[in-house]
Amino acid sequence: MTYGTYLRLDITVHDGWRAVVRAAAKKLAPHARRDQAQREARHRFYRQMLEYHREAQAIVSYWRL
Repeated sequence: MTYGTYLRLDITVHDGWRAVVRAAAKKLAPHARRDQAQREARHRFYRQMLEYHREAQAIVSYWRL
C-alpha cells in the first residue's frame, strides 16, 4: 500500500533522508500534518517511507547503479 506512495514522492535514490521526509510531508493533507491525534500514524508513515528509501539505496549500492 505505502510502497506506491514512496514511488510517487518524486525523489531519487541519491536524495538524503530529509528530502524523503519533506516529500512525504507534502503528500499528507494539511490537517493531517497538524493533528496531534494522528502523530503516531504520521511518524509510522515517515518511518515506512525512510525504510523503503534505505532499501532502494541498498539495491543501488549492491548493483552499483
